[in-house]
Amino acid sequence: MTIHKVTAFITRERPKGRQLLLFQHPQAGVQLPAGTVDEGEDWQTAVLREAQEETGLTQLTIHCYLGKIENELAAGEAILNQDSHIFSQPDESSLPFVPLLSRGMTFEVGSVNGRFHPVTYTEYDQLPNPTQITLYIDGWLPSERLSWRKTRHYAHLHCHENTPDRWTLLSDRNHTFAPFWANLQPKPSVVHPQNRWLDDVYVDLIRP
Repeated sequence: MTIHKVTAFITRERPKGRQLLLFQHPQAGVQLPAGTVDEGEDWQTAVLREAQEETGLTQLTIHCYLGKIENELAAGEAILNQDSHIFSQPDESSLPFVPLLSRGMTFEVGSVNGRFHPVTYTEYDQLPNPTQITLYIDGWLPSERLSWRKTRHYAHLHCHENTPDRWTLLSDRNHTFAPFWANLQPKPSVVHPQNRWLDDVYVDLIRP
């Protein structure tokens, strides 16, 4: 099974040039709006939904499709294909770790043991320069809950509403996101690995 992801490159025109919408995540650095395509959802619906959830904008249209990364997973990684807890032992009746993790999250995985894979999940206090680990889970997941292919779709969106240059909104897991407009030239900085996404489409974004 391939898990599909989307990234929204939202732009607006200003007298001094085109701007790109980014947001400051409280822990994970400066990011682009992005997320997972739900089961039964197409990428067009998903990219508009994710953009609205992470920016609060409702007047967005898809300008064009910018391409895709066929498999974004590194060696030794897998992606969750359904919401799941990680188990403390290779047994679904064993103690599950908190929190419930969402479909589309990526883990480090080891070699299969029966129908289970050992997995590791780590969150940090901040990126790109973490000072401490805030969540570390070392456990097990059934093989059927993991996928080894992740395709990411890039879309260029236009914003059709007036906004301030920067604002805040409450997003998932009670995080406060701070969307802001950044000039496209020079190229803005975003957290790794999203800098690769911006590199992939940058020429298209700055084209008149």
